[in-house]
Amino acid sequence: MLFLSIVHHYVLWHYSRAFLEIFHVWLNFLWFVIHFFSLPQLLRSWFSPWKRMVEDRGEKWNLEDLAGYIIIGLLSRIVGFLVRTVIIVIGLVCLLFTVIAGFAVYLFWIAAPFVIIFLLGLGITLLVA
Repeated sequence: MLFLSIVHHYVLWHYSRAFLEIFHVWLNFLWFVIHFFSLPQLLRSWFSPWKRMVEDRGEKWNLEDLAGYIIIGLLSRIVGFLVRTVIIVIGLVCLLFTVIAGFAVYLFWIAAPFVIIFLLGLGITLLVA
């Protein structure tokens, strides 16, 4: 009778409280991936110059200074855009893997008791036969 009580409490925990705890751990992993790759900050500053490298404008009516200002600013923004795009794509791929891994953990968690019982029965039949 004690064994059935333990099994009952385990099954109750396994399919209720543990589900919620696994969900919270999964949310922590998602939060970590988002903040590790700084996805919100990168999306906000996607077209900003790389490392804020900009040229001072210099004299107002000097065309050489104006051309240098425009070209360096444009190149810095292109480099910033490309580097941030690569990091954002890598971050989104890691985020996708984290979501898929979370679903896989849930599927494993649902099936684990049944798989254990099946393997235990299979082992006993292999011992007897």
